[in-house]
Parts: sequence; structure tokens; C-alpha cells
Amino acid sequence: MKKLACLLVLIVSAGAARAQSVGKGFTLQRYEPTPAGEWSFSIDHPWYSKTRQFLSAGLTLDYNHDPLVFGTRDSNGFDKRQAVIEHQLSMHFDVSASFLDRVNLSFSIPLVLMERGTSVAGVTALSGVAAGDPRFGLMVRLWGQPLRDAFSIHLGAFVWVPISGEDHHAGDSNVRFTPKLVMGGFKHHVLWSLTGAYQYRPNESLRGIVPNTGTTVGQELQVGAAIAYADMERRFAVGPEAIAATTLSNGASNVFRRSFTSLELLLGFHYNIAKQVQLGLAGGMGFGHLPGTPDARAIFRIAYAPLRAPERPLPPSDRDRDGVLDKDDQCPDEPKGDQPDAAKPGCPLRDRDHDGVLDVEDQCPGEPKGEHPDPKRVGCPDGDQDKDGFLDSIDLCPDIPAGPHPDQFKLGCPDTDKDGDGFFDSLDQCPDVPSGLHPDPIKTGCPLADRDSDQIPDEVDACPDKPGAPDPDPKKNGCPGLVILKGGRLVILSPVFFATNKDVILAKSFPVLQAVANALLAQPEIKRMSVEGHTDAQGKPEKNLDLSERRAASVRTWLIAHQIEAGRLEAHGFGQTKPIASNATASGRAANRRVEFVVLP
Repeated sequence: MKKLACLLVLIVSAGAARAQSVGKGFTLQRYEPTPAGEWSFSIDHPWYSKTRQFLSAGLTLDYNHDPLVFGTRDSNGFDKRQAVIEHQLSMHFDVSASFLDRVNLSFSIPLVLMERGTSVAGVTALSGVAAGDPRFGLMVRLWGQPLRDAFSIHLGAFVWVPISGEDHHAGDSNVRFTPKLVMGGFKHHVLWSLTGAYQYRPNESLRGIVPNTGTTVGQELQVGAAIAYADMERRFAVGPEAIAATTLSNGASNVFRRSFTSLELLLGFHYNIAKQVQLGLAGGMGFGHLPGTPDARAIFRIAYAPLRAPERPLPPSDRDRDGVLDKDDQCPDEPKGDQPDAAKPGCPLRDRDHDGVLDVEDQCPGEPKGEHPDPKRVGCPDGDQDKDGFLDSIDLCPDIPAGPHPDQFKLGCPDTDKDGDGFFDSLDQCPDVPSGLHPDPIKTGCPLADRDSDQIPDEVDACPDKPGAPDPDPKKNGCPGLVILKGGRLVILSPVFFATNKDVILAKSFPVLQAVANALLAQPEIKRMSVEGHTDAQGKPEKNLDLSERRAASVRTWLIAHQIEAGRLEAHGFGQTKPIASNATASGRAANRRVEFVVLP
């Protein structure tokens, strides 16, 4: 059999990386207890002064089985396994304190009480008690209360100070430093934590061993998780914890590889006696090949960890002392008084506008009812929407001002003149019939009798049953002729003829124009009349318009020359814009070439 080919250390965590400069000696103790008073063993779930008293202190006993195992390999393969440290019993003394309900300071120092195993390659179990590296810790609460809120977040930092030198494996040769992020919470009896940490430590090897995979440790990435069922009233918690570590010293290719990684699982139970002393018991196992990882672990903890009494709720508040508690009082600073508001607990019935009508009955709670209250709306003033001086409650036209001529029979309404004859309806005895040019002096707003509706009263109409036109001759007045006064027009029964494309009136039209003049002379009541000229659609529109204007002006001139006052006449031309027949036929075009006489108001 060939001589020993190599030495290989099998342990629970991912092996430490090789380094150009390697120290001698490192602690085999991978278990780092949480600060005294926590409801966990290895995964931080911080506490602060709002949930515990200022100070907690305790002892932790930790038993490890096979935390350090060597193996030998010959030419035929790996055939022998030796437990260098088969049994290890350690004790941790730890103390922690909280300030301002936001900061937790902790201190822990380990003692290796007993080791048993087989010496291999100069590495042997300790024969007596040895002190490990003291740990100083700081945890700061950033958000949330971990034992009262479902989520909280914290930042921590831990430092190990070497005191054992290089004489044994109870401590490291160099300072270790670990920053840590912690998240956790408590809700519906579920207590949970997640941690992430980076441990800085120089590469170190066991004393007397050539640096190699399995004998050397260095920088590590550590993650942990814990969940427990917790009952804070009965003061106990039970649940699993897990923590994994992987070395970063040998490069990224080895991260989380089995030979460079460790995993430990624990199942723990905590109980607080009389809100003063906390006991803890846990057991678990480890997996992986980082030095110090046992295949089995048992933990016992005892700590003075007094719980803070829960804050007593303040007595229910009633600031206004009206017998209604503030939580139910909708007016907590105002007594409900002798007349409480049934719809608003703790509030008095109000009268915001101080008009003597309580708001619950007041239909206008923000407006006093005033000297003239509205009889239909309780607590409201009687308004005048149309500002005509008539209050809305009596105004029969509340949205329309009465104006300068109010209706004598409809209060608050304006008097109207439906027939437009200048007589308001309240006085007009014929409100739907205009009084016309000859109003009845006895019946206000009515026209004199006119059986043939030619606007010539029967009493002066020589032909009262035949429509006609006014005439200076009493014997012809109102009798049929060349014109008829109808519908606000002097209708000529014969057209006015002009020279072609000129404004010269032909002599054959003089009789009909004389009839128009006679009608105006006989009816001085016609104060204004418009002479309007029209053409057919032949020719250019602008020329037709000019022609119609000139022809209307010629007729006006002719009438003025025949005793009609110029102020009574206007002349307007409309060209081809107002046809009364089709311009497609000769008869239609002839009808469109016309002069009309319109009576103006």
C-alpha cells in the first residue's frame, strides 16, 4: 500500500479558499448565538426597549458532534475517516442592551469546555478549557417593530477580536467583521426572519496543516431564515431555523459548491418563565464541508430576559365631557348640549344662520330666513329671482321681471301685447286682433268694424262688403280699383312697366301709380311705406340689383311729384334675390319683374 497521498478535511461548510498569505489557527465554532433575549438561536430577530427591559444576559451550552473530520486517500481511493474532534462542548456568555427603542448593543464570549477526538497530522483536541474570540454587536432598527409589526428592517454589524493567538483552534488569528441585513416581523402568531451577511476574515489555516481545501477558511457569504409559531401572551415560540454559508475566497466558480458550502438546520423551542427568565432548547444537523460544521448539534440557552409589560391603554377620552366618547363623538370638542343631533352623535343641533330654525329642519341652513320667510320652504327667505320687487311666493312669473308695465291681473308678470298693436293685453279688449290704422275709440285695442277686411272702416267704406283701397273721393273710398290694402301691403292689380333695362316709367303705368298716391292721400295713418323693386334672373346679378334700385327710386320720385310727402316713402332694390315665380319661363320672369308697396310700422 502506498504511503499517505494527501490529507483531506471533511466539514460542514464550503471550504476556505487558498490565499497567498495564510494565517495559522481559526475557530472551529460556527455557531454564533443571537443576542440574549431573542426568540431565536442563530437567525437574528432583534428586540428593542419597547418590548423588553433595558438589559438581557444569558448562557448558552452548545454540543457539536464531529465538527472536524479528516480522511485519508491512498492509490485505491478514499478508505479511512478519522474524527479529529468527535465531541465538542462550548459555552457562550452573552449580554445585550437596547436604547431609544431603536439600537441594540450586544457582547458575547465563547468558552470551549471540552473536546474529544483523535490527533491527526498535529491537529488534536483541546485538553482543557479555552476562551474564544469575544464578539461585539450593533443592531439598528430602520423601519417597523419586529415583535409588533408584520414587517421590519434592520442593519447590524459584528466584530470578533482575537485573544487566543495561534496556540489552538478556539479562536482566529485575525479580526473578523460581519455587516448584516435583517428583515423580520410578527403577525397572527407567525414570527419570521430573513438575514443576509458578509463575513470578512483573512484566510487562515489550522496550525501545523499545509493550507488546503478543507483546512483553510476565509471570507464568506451567509444567509439565514427562521419561522416560528409564537404566542406572546403565553410566552413561547417553536419553529425551524436554517443558515447557509459559502466561501468567497476561491473565486466565484466555487460559490455554493458542496465542497465550499455548509448548511445547518435547527428546530428550537423557547419559553419565558414569569416574564423574567427565558429558556431555549434546540437540536439539528449540518451538511457540507466547511471546517466546524457538525453532523449533529444540541443547544440549551438560559437568559435573564424580562419582558416589558404591555402599555396600558389610556382611558377612553371624552374631551368635551358630554358623555359621548371621542371615538364615537363627531364633535369631540363641542358638548352635545340639551338638544343633541340624533344624526351626528355627540353634536348639538345647530342653527348656523341664527334665524331660529334648527339646521335639521332648515331647508336653507346657511341663509337666514329674514323678514320675509318663504312660506313653502322652512328657514328660507322669500326670494325675488327676477328682481322685479315681487317676492317669489306671490310672483306668478318668478323668472320674468314685471318690467315697467306689469300685468294688472297676473302679479309679478309683465304685460304683453300679443297682437303688436301698442295696447297691452291687460287693457286690450281685442288682444288677438291688431287695432290697425283705425282703432275703435270706444273698445280699447280693437279696430273699427271692417266687414271686408280692407282696413277701411265700414262707416267710411263706400263698398263695405267689397275689399278696396283708400281714395280721396268718399264715393270711391274702399271700393275695388287698381290697388287693395291687404296684409300690410298696397297690392297693385296692374304692374308698373319700365322701358327695357331702364328705370323710365312707361305712361301706361301712371293710372296704377295714381291709385297708389290716392290711397296714401286718403290714409294719412300710413306713416311709412317702402317701394321695393325686383328683377328676373337674366343678366348679371349686380346689374339686376342696380336696375331694381333705380326703378324703385323712380317710382318714389313719381309719387313725391304727386303730392306724397318724401318722408313717408323709402326705396329699396333687391334685384333677382326674391323671385315669386320660376325664371325658367317667360311668364315667370315677367312676374318676377315687379314693384311692391309695403306698409312699414
